[in-house]
Amino acid sequence: MELQYKSIAVVDDEEDIITLFKAVIQEDGYHMIGFTNPLFALTYINNHPNEFGLIILDYRMSPMQGCELANKISAINPRIKMVLITAYNDIINNDLNLEIVKKPITNTRLVEIIHSYLN
Repeated sequence: MELQYKSIAVVDDEEDIITLFKAVIQEDGYHMIGFTNPLFALTYINNHPNEFGLIILDYRMSPMQGCELANKISAINPRIKMVLITAYNDIINNDLNLEIVKKPITNTRLVEIIHSYLN
């Protein structure tokens, strides 16, 4: 039986983004866990490899860029869907060919992204 993922992770070094996304995502009926540190996110996902159906990753973070984190997550569970968000145009190392969504993201666009990946 296929698991029905209802949890979403957001990894962004900006706490304000985590807070905003959490309000929108929970309003839409999903559980969300936010991480401001990509290393903490990676440890959590490694310990809970089947929890998330979608992970929204900021492209530019320290100490690990979004694409590097995506590759590590994919090695843990290649079925987790991921999206990159960024305000920048210079995306490199997108080896998984993840969708790139430009910041700023409206609440409506965020919900559209979630529905397109989880429905």
